[in-house]
Amino acid sequence: GAIFFPDRGNRIECSKEYCIHVARKHGEHELADLIKSDLGGRRCEINNLTSRPELNGKTCVANQYLPESNQYKVTLENKSKEV
Repeated sequence: GAIFFPDRGNRIECSKEYCIHVARKHGEHELADLIKSDLGGRRCEINNLTSRPELNGKTCVANQYLPESNQYKVTLENKSKEV
């Protein structure tokens, strides 16, 4: 997978944790949650979606982590529709 926060020898200004801190400090809580999540902003494949099984196997980008349901709001690839 991609590395968004490369190890640069303990430099705090480029750490994932620092980016989360700065986002929260500026009131960007959705962005902080997305950075904190494992899939935030990444290209993914939808699977095990029982409410919309026709979307299983489709490629998407994870836009927003929804911690209360442990799910993501995504945009389908090649479409502008969020699901």
